[in-house]
Amino acid sequence: MNSSADRRPRWLVVLIVLAVLAAVLAAVARGYYRDGPLEPDAPTGQGSRAAVSVLMDLGVQVDTQRHTADVVEDLSEGRTVLVTDPVLLSGAQLEALSTSLEESAGTLVLVQPDFVTLGYLTPLISPAGTVRTSTLIDAGPDCDAAFGARQVHVPGDEGLVGPATTYRTSGQAAGCFASGAGSLVAVHDRLVVLGSPDLLTNDGIGQADNSALVLNALGSTDELTWYVPSPGDPMAATGPDLLDYLPDWASPLALWLLLSALVALLALGRRFGPVVVEPLPVTVRPQELVLGRARLLQQSQSRDAAAASLRAAAARRLADRLGIRHEESLDALVAALTPHLEQSPEQIRSLLGPTPVSSDQALVQLAHDLDRLEKEIDR
Repeated sequence: MNSSADRRPRWLVVLIVLAVLAAVLAAVARGYYRDGPLEPDAPTGQGSRAAVSVLMDLGVQVDTQRHTADVVEDLSEGRTVLVTDPVLLSGAQLEALSTSLEESAGTLVLVQPDFVTLGYLTPLISPAGTVRTSTLIDAGPDCDAAFGARQVHVPGDEGLVGPATTYRTSGQAAGCFASGAGSLVAVHDRLVVLGSPDLLTNDGIGQADNSALVLNALGSTDELTWYVPSPGDPMAATGPDLLDYLPDWASPLALWLLLSALVALLALGRRFGPVVVEPLPVTVRPQELVLGRARLLQQSQSRDAAAASLRAAAARRLADRLGIRHEESLDALVAALTPHLEQSPEQIRSLLGPTPVSSDQALVQLAHDLDRLEKEIDR
């Protein structure tokens, strides 16, 4: 009886020691790489270690960057730059990338950008729809944007971030791997758009001809910058919180101190006073309001509401420059603008009036036309 009772604590100690060793070994093994969507060193299913390894075997130098300033410098040097999650970028970051792309010979590859992101880079490519079912998509005949692939696979709703996105192209932009009203891959000059991050993951790159598409799109030059947007980027819309700099054990310690202080206050305090409510000022960046409203209008497909907002803002600015009261009608504004412009009154009325907008491309074109109209008045 006593010997059996003495063995139980020994086995319990052995199990605890083994569990602690296993946890330490797992933490050490995980410390050799960052795990996350499209992380270049991650061997997990959502990582992209397979694609990076093959590119390096082909002689491509792959560098990982997490700050926009470094990426802009690499792009200006003519390198190929892959942006794994462009939706996280702020307006300042997108403007810096757009300027560098125009002034250099580099290639910019975006993974599943949204309407707002593409608005900063090109008016010829815009989101058209989604692919919600797991399927194989053929390149089609005479496809210039196939990058050597004949067929690619997307997992549909089971994808890394949900369904893949297709894109509508116009003008000199070209699309490939058509599905519905858009294409999974779109190219305009030196801008390449990939509609699904699953094409680059360790789980997805081996499907169909996904590897050929990825390797040819990213290996066009001998140097590739793999850009993973980081909240610690100085150019990001929101910087890192103070808590991000604290070690992992600081949160449990702070919680314990908070509970101890609460217990002490309850024990020593006689009674609580009345709750005092004090209104505090709230500051929101105008850029965040604009981007947030744009994404809400995009999700609800409220093109006419977005067009009305653009036209109203442009009309107010034009009225201020011409000395016209805001209460004046559209006819008064058109009459005041006509002597200063080459367009006819009907064209000006169509631009500033409540003309319906039928597509995202038309909305982008309207924004460019309004901007051009204001610049002509400023001359």
